[in-house]
Amino acid sequence: MAEIRKPEEVTYSKARVNWMIFAVVFCMVIQGFGIFKLVPMQEAIQTYFHINEGAYGIMGSAQNWMMIALSVPLAYVARKVPCKWGFSIGFSIAALGMLIQILSHSFVLFVVGRMLEGGGFGFVSLTSGSLILTLVPENRRGFWSSVNIVATVLPQVIITKGGATLMVNSGLSFKQVFAIICAMYVLAIIIWLIIVPRTVRVYGIADSTKPTREQTMRVYKNKSNWLVSIAFVSFNGIAIGFTSYIIKFLNMKGMSMSQAANTYSYTTLIGIVAMIFFGWLADKLGTKRKIVIVGYLSCALSLVLLALLPANLMFIYVIVFGTLPRSIAGLTNATPVDIAEYPMDIPIVSSVRNMVAQVGNVLMTISMGFLIQYMGYEFTIFILAGTSVVAAILWFFAKKIP
Repeated sequence: MAEIRKPEEVTYSKARVNWMIFAVVFCMVIQGFGIFKLVPMQEAIQTYFHINEGAYGIMGSAQNWMMIALSVPLAYVARKVPCKWGFSIGFSIAALGMLIQILSHSFVLFVVGRMLEGGGFGFVSLTSGSLILTLVPENRRGFWSSVNIVATVLPQVIITKGGATLMVNSGLSFKQVFAIICAMYVLAIIIWLIIVPRTVRVYGIADSTKPTREQTMRVYKNKSNWLVSIAFVSFNGIAIGFTSYIIKFLNMKGMSMSQAANTYSYTTLIGIVAMIFFGWLADKLGTKRKIVIVGYLSCALSLVLLALLPANLMFIYVIVFGTLPRSIAGLTNATPVDIAEYPMDIPIVSSVRNMVAQVGNVLMTISMGFLIQYMGYEFTIFILAGTSVVAAILWFFAKKIP
């Protein structure tokens, strides 16, 4: 077996570490704008390319498919390349993909640009998540992993309102808004190159010898890794996949479309605060597993409330879904340190989780559409609640996680 060695011991001042953490969080905010930029622009894009909803769905999922394809290969690169270059390469690829989208008059070429952008984001996400776990002490990993997730999600709230405002009030086209976001990618690269030193790497690096089969396969034999990854499919399906259906369901309960959208948006706003709080609490109590188990069970409860409560009591659902279930994403992202058998495996553990989550998200979204069509909303919601209970059971058996 090839020797596993630690990176060169390099001591950084507290101020330098804080600046690097700032760089990670700032750049993840910028990535969030790229991930959620399509939210207010669907009609404009469909009109420009003369496409229907089916073609738009294929285009929207192009990033996800590329991230699925490249998650694991990029992880092996990420653990070898210094963070300074890995992150910069990722954003450079994303910027190239965005530039293709801006200049493209062909829908096919536009989709190719989306795929390139997704590949770049895959590299950025792996590097940022691993670096955060490297920079912060053990008793702060839950908190900062949660902050990292919030940094990516926050732009969803901003661009939903701001993107529409830029296009309607300022008369900008969706490509001009894309150009603004592309400029932000360049800003992220500049800030990263200035702040992050060349010597910074994620947790361990392997010897230059080609890994043996045993080294390559050990991550895929890790039971806790698969349990956590499969469980995360449930949360993604509920928090992301079901989002496009829930507004219509609330409308069926008697809310106007605008009221339904505003009601659901409060789960995100409350969730931003809750995610950071539960990350802090996990560090304080020294446990992730117990909090996430309760989070999944609370998620199941919130779905039951969604199905059974009348419209005038829907604020109870908002509070339940906006609080404890929001612990899941941040604390799941903090688990690679606990799960990996060797430090050098941390990026690979993260990549497996990302790949499973992306595949599961696509499959959950597709299956939900058919379930709703043939079995109705309430039946589908109870099925989702059941998957959340199963996820809690999977976490119970992920014994490597404290």
